[in-house]
Amino acid sequence: MTREQLDKLSRLLTDTAQTASTIELRALADHGGQIARWAGVVRGNCVACMRLVDGLSEEVGHE
Repeated sequence: MTREQLDKLSRLLTDTAQTASTIELRALADHGGQIARWAGVVRGNCVACMRLVDGLSEEVGHE
């Protein structure tokens, strides 16, 4: 992947994680436990993917 593609992917993952966090908080406020759990899973997966993208970005930067 190019640096530009990795940057775009990183921004997309960040936006998705932020949206999932918002959904999670709203669901918790409305006692929507199942929705909150799934939003938390999505957020967690985004964070894990962002870490992978960061590692890939470092590798691309060293080439």
